[in-house]
Amino acid sequence: MAFPRVLRDLTARLTDPVEVLDAADLAGRVQRTGCARVADVSRGDLATLTGRIRTVLTGGGPEVLGLTAEVFDGTGAIEVCWLGRRSIPGIDTGRFIRVTGRVGDRDGRRIMFNPRYALLDGQPCRTVEESRDRA
Repeated sequence: MAFPRVLRDLTARLTDPVEVLDAADLAGRVQRTGCARVADVSRGDLATLTGRIRTVLTGGGPEVLGLTAEVFDGTGAIEVCWLGRRSIPGIDTGRFIRVTGRVGDRDGRRIMFNPRYALLDGQPCRTVEESRDRA
């Protein structure tokens, strides 16, 4: 009975778009960190999330309050905003990050203001500092 499931899983991996496979891989790696999933958090939750930075915006005006990054964990995305900041070294598109803070809601989207953060080295399971200590 396990053979049909294995065949179905193999077929899905061969035919699914790359974005879907990448999201599934990222979600699996994030789950192993023990962090919460973006899909499971809601307004008011104090959460630690891990993911990949997809976009970084900076500037003034009503839409951008400071440095804002979109963090994607394979299950969903959350905006992370550091109020009054124009740049933070290491906060770049494609970088992995772990953030801890209170989840809010802004125009129907999840957002976290001024979270604590740790830059991760290549994968969601290690911080840059931990990688340097092992080298």
